[in-house]
Amino acid sequence: MKVLFICKGDMFRSPMAAAIYNKATKSSDAISAGTYVGAPDEPEGRVLSDLFPKNDAVFKILEENGINIRSNRTKKLIPQMLADADIAVSMAEEPFIPDFLKNDKKVIWWDIANPEKATSEFVKKTYEKLDILIRELIKTH
Repeated sequence: MKVLFICKGDMFRSPMAAAIYNKATKSSDAISAGTYVGAPDEPEGRVLSDLFPKNDAVFKILEENGINIRSNRTKKLIPQMLADADIAVSMAEEPFIPDFLKNDKKVIWWDIANPEKATSEFVKKTYEKLDILIRELIKTH
């Protein structure tokens, strides 16, 4: 099953979710993208480890679970990504949701706070929440 995980900046939530999904399914069926990537203050293609070298709690939590996303690059969400996916999971906040995403029936909406500048404990809880949601997604789809 091709899964598209979406958040605002494609820096933490969506790449974290895609990595968790791919590890759980032993596949590379999940990809991530951001709704705000490509804006003047968020150019596309930035390497995640270059963005936040001082706040790497997300990287550490994932690496403790056998996942490395440090070299991932941010990607802008485009309509073709949604068309190619069997299911999409959006964690983007309301002001950053494009119209083509809002009414698509294959989109599932998850309320996951952005751990970008959060503590290690918050990041760990976010990982655990995503892990539970993703395992449920795998079971039900």
